[in-house]
Amino acid sequence: MNNVPELKKYTEANRAAWNEVMPKHQAAAKEKWDQAFLQPNYVRLDEGEIGPLTQMGIQGKDVAHMCCNNGVELLSLKNLGARVCVGFDFSEEAIKEASERAQRCQIDCRFIRSDVYDIGAEYEEQFDIAYITAGCFGWLPDLELFMEKAAALLRPDGRIFIHEIHPFSEMLPFDGSEEAASLRIVEPYFKKEPYADQGGLDYVGGSEYVAKTTQYWFVHTLSGILMSLIRNRIVIEHFWEYETDISAGHRRIEEAKAGIPLSYILIGRKQRTGQQL
Repeated sequence: MNNVPELKKYTEANRAAWNEVMPKHQAAAKEKWDQAFLQPNYVRLDEGEIGPLTQMGIQGKDVAHMCCNNGVELLSLKNLGARVCVGFDFSEEAIKEASERAQRCQIDCRFIRSDVYDIGAEYEEQFDIAYITAGCFGWLPDLELFMEKAAALLRPDGRIFIHEIHPFSEMLPFDGSEEAASLRIVEPYFKKEPYADQGGLDYVGGSEYVAKTTQYWFVHTLSGILMSLIRNRIVIEHFWEYETDISAGHRRIEEAKAGIPLSYILIGRKQRTGQQL
């Protein structure tokens, strides 16, 4: 999708939806996270991330977290020994919460309100790691442009670390749906148009509400994800698939131990200019 006005239609609608839901998330969990990060060296990361992050190397690295939400992952990376830590998110409410938590807990992270497609040129080649976590890709109408931005943030030989919802799981019924009692495919794998919805986003507090604006969710295939990296000269170094649900929507399938991929971790390296693929 190279049409900027069309792209902005989606990202601005999704930004409004996130600004609307953040107070609900905060009512359910903000104080809990504040208290947790007041503990020295507290880390809130998925258990499966720690090994690959350690293997890649996080100590002393400069990290950009794209789609950082409320900042708990970036604060955790700082507590694991990362050096400069900068988070980017399009939601004013999310950035406000993250910034206030960093200040209150005296953790040296900076949070910037920006559509990831609009991250400024001053941040190019300023980071060793571009960090991307669960649920980021689904809000993005143009994945290849996003990977172009991520690659631009990295110094030569910098790494991209992705911990995301597995595309296969997008075909399965969500917890609470009418089909949830059975393991069956209910959605197509190949879907060009986004899902449009006004259902609530409060997976933290579990409240039900109708959003004031339509939100758009994009399904990207595994081949689309891999090719968007390859086209931006990111060499894939490691790829792991897991039965662990990180979407907050497929806990039933995880608990059934059905042997279905629900998440993955990918590590890629930015090639130097002129280096052969």
